[in-house]
Amino acid sequence: MKLFGLGTARIGLTALALLLLASPSAMAATPERLDAALPRAKEWAPGVSVTATAENKKRPEVPGRVDLQRLTSRAAVGEVTPLGANNSPATAQYLDLNTQVSAPLATPNEQAWYYVYVPANGKVTAFVQTVNNASLDYDLYLYKYNPANGSLAAQAYSFYGPTHYEQASTSAAAGDIYFILVHAYVGADPVNPYTLAVLYSSLPDVDEPNDNPWQAKSAVDGLSAVRTLDNAFDEDWTVLTLTQENAFAVSLNTAATGAYQLHLFGTNIYGAPLATVSKNTQAVFTLPPGTWHVRVLSLDTVIPAEPYTVRVAVAAGSLTDIKILNHQGVEDYINYGQGYSWRVQTNATFQGVLKDRYGRVLPNTPVNLAVYTPKTYRKETFATGLSDANGAFSIPVELPAALGTLAYDFVFGAEYYDLASFSLSAEGASGTRHLYHYAYMRWYPTGL
Repeated sequence: MKLFGLGTARIGLTALALLLLASPSAMAATPERLDAALPRAKEWAPGVSVTATAENKKRPEVPGRVDLQRLTSRAAVGEVTPLGANNSPATAQYLDLNTQVSAPLATPNEQAWYYVYVPANGKVTAFVQTVNNASLDYDLYLYKYNPANGSLAAQAYSFYGPTHYEQASTSAAAGDIYFILVHAYVGADPVNPYTLAVLYSSLPDVDEPNDNPWQAKSAVDGLSAVRTLDNAFDEDWTVLTLTQENAFAVSLNTAATGAYQLHLFGTNIYGAPLATVSKNTQAVFTLPPGTWHVRVLSLDTVIPAEPYTVRVAVAAGSLTDIKILNHQGVEDYINYGQGYSWRVQTNATFQGVLKDRYGRVLPNTPVNLAVYTPKTYRKETFATGLSDANGAFSIPVELPAALGTLAYDFVFGAEYYDLASFSLSAEGASGTRHLYHYAYMRWYPTGL
């Protein structure tokens, strides 16, 4: 009976799973524990640009069928694939997930094949630390094995240039088998090895796989996403199309530990990033229309369950038409002696219009409000809003009662108030102004 014949696919896959789980040490020819310093390879000098692209690279031919029964049986009895002999899927070397292996590619166009078994739903990431030689160009491919007919279906590839690491990922289901190809596309080095690491992640976010520019998610005129880095090698890429020039506020926020960074690239994804934004910071860049690439990664540790928020949005140029409506019927605009401003009590609504640097209204943009009442027990009150399609925003806020430490005298009495202030901010624009925090009125006795 053929193990992976059309009529016995389920039996064959179950048998293979038991075989792999029962003898992991025999199956892994020469795996090593993952080197925690490998992600630091991403701090190397960036790769040089090459003329070949994903569209015109000649892909290596892949045999139409793999006899996985023979392949796994050889490994199960301890037969180790000789160095350099894993040059086809039929002689692929098995690797445990979350291990790494190093080997050289001796001749141009040489292939090195590996395969992994996935025990549970998740994501598989393959990372290749290539040889640091500008005359060499190694590529990386991921294939999914079809137990019904033994075929391999391409899932992902990585085509960076010389001296640049390669990385690709794929979503995986329990029982899946993936083949990995490291290909000497240009040149080879029989002495200095590459290092291949294969990782399993149980908590990929909904936008995976997006580990390289060829797997990038798409966005137009802005990006706002909540994602995770599911392993220390994980990268999240977005290709961003801008239709007009503007100033853009770029931010990356997370509670996760680790050196999380956002990198901004133009069309040259092989060179150094044009800008870097570290976690929990914001920067504003003027960008012309065209294609841009956004990458988020960590240079060391990650917390897979801790999300980050990445945002690229048109920066606000101004906050205009500001006014404050007081729900208590207190006069809105007054001068108690410190200059004209709004008078508020305990409930107020802050309104205005958000515009970009060119005076165009800015829709769907968060606006942050902070009211400072230093004479009361609660010194800061925060609220947020969102501009509508016309750039207008309206933010209600509930304030503590004023103490009335200052008085404004008029003919028949005095109004007591405290000096307060407010701050509005939105994607690069901000403004602060004082307020009169109204407490109460006291009438003078008649006749005095």
